[in-house]
Amino acid sequence: MTREDYSKYYIQGSDHYLIPKNIFDELFTEMENWKKEAHQYKEAIDKTINYIMNTDCVTWDNSSHEDLLSILKEVI
Repeated sequence: MTREDYSKYYIQGSDHYLIPKNIFDELFTEMENWKKEAHQYKEAIDKTINYIMNTDCVTWDNSSHEDLLSILKEVI
């Protein structure tokens, strides 16, 4: 749904919109999915930060990089 689509549901002279239930349900489900995805991204970023903070960067090798990549790929 685009911003222009909302104009057909706008109540003239008001700051309110009246949208059909099926469209509301679709938008609400989409919002919930975004929320879940954002939570997954946050978890992966937190894991990566924790990994970096608890790893001696001087001793990093290719396996360390692979570990970081695998953590980040969890959200892809």
